[in-house]
Amino acid sequence: MRRNRVLYIFLAVGLLAFSIAYQSRISAVLLIAALCYPVLAAIAAFIASRTADAGFVNKREVHQKCEDFELWLYVRSRFILPFAPIELQCSIPDRDTGLFSTKRIYAAVPPLGKCRISAAAMHRYRGSYVAEISRIAVCDPLRIIRISRKMAGEETLVFLPRRVDIGEISAEARSENSSNPVPLLKGEREDFSHVREYLPGDIMQLVHWKLTAKQDDLMIKQYDEATEQRTAIICDYNFEGSTAGAVMKQADAVIEAALAFALSAVNTGSGVTVDLGSGMPEFGGVIRDMQDFERFYDLMSVIPSRMDTADIGTLAANVRSTGAATVLLITCRLTEETILAAQTAAESIQGETVLVWLSLGGSSELESQAHGKKFFFMPIRGDIESINK
Repeated sequence: MRRNRVLYIFLAVGLLAFSIAYQSRISAVLLIAALCYPVLAAIAAFIASRTADAGFVNKREVHQKCEDFELWLYVRSRFILPFAPIELQCSIPDRDTGLFSTKRIYAAVPPLGKCRISAAAMHRYRGSYVAEISRIAVCDPLRIIRISRKMAGEETLVFLPRRVDIGEISAEARSENSSNPVPLLKGEREDFSHVREYLPGDIMQLVHWKLTAKQDDLMIKQYDEATEQRTAIICDYNFEGSTAGAVMKQADAVIEAALAFALSAVNTGSGVTVDLGSGMPEFGGVIRDMQDFERFYDLMSVIPSRMDTADIGTLAANVRSTGAATVLLITCRLTEETILAAQTAAESIQGETVLVWLSLGGSSELESQAHGKKFFFMPIRGDIESINK
């Protein structure tokens, strides 16, 4: 725009010299037109900026994190002149960086018309965010006048965590005579209280096949709450890192691991409790079936990366009250505190305790101390999907 203004000034000076040199009617008309154009353009741009409207096509969208999608905006004109061009200043997720950034989007809108604009977007972290249109600006056709005003267009974008099915979880048996993998989450149980008819959302692993064959209707094993909670997942939700990106990366890793282990437990027919140490029951609780898991999955999409939580040592000390047969402690920090917490949990229950360390590509001098304890040590150096590979 600065270059256009410089060219316009040179044009006006040239027309002035032409008018002085020739002193003709046509030179005077051209000079007057050149001098009047900025005033008329400013008036037209001002009216257009006040009659223009912009916003998002949808008010709320849900997407998977790290997946490309199209974010749709619209611009509406209530003016008799075209917008050529119109400029929108937006805060939207950028496909190249995977983060929210300020972007300028340009479009041409016909008189009294409306157009839709597609912006390529992607976000690398899960959570709930707000995309904004903060300012709209209208330029004249020669782009020497620019009039803008503030806007308040918003759209809520929810990015879901990755949903990873890791199948059956196994670990190396610690017996002196055997090194064969053994399942950590055992779903074959006969301690159910009664049998009921199948309901949508029930998992097929809980089908009572013998009774189903007799009655020709799917029958589901129903467990008492006291015997249903076979697995406890305890998350270390205290993160290290000075930048927001580092904290969000660790939070996503812990949540996705908790979701993967919870899904594995549900698929084996086991109930599972999840504790983030927040003290808020809506961010945890008991997961008995796929309906409970879907509710938990939706909540994990919007849980903040930073919140006040109890330390993992306190959570591990109370693990006996859960009545769990298997305890999984998930952390991104391998410290003496987490090793002691895993040892405390292992001594509190008669089942298995697993310390899951999400290394996120790093290493720790304490790895050797974590081996040979009463608990299983499960370091995950790459993606959560590689757990059984």
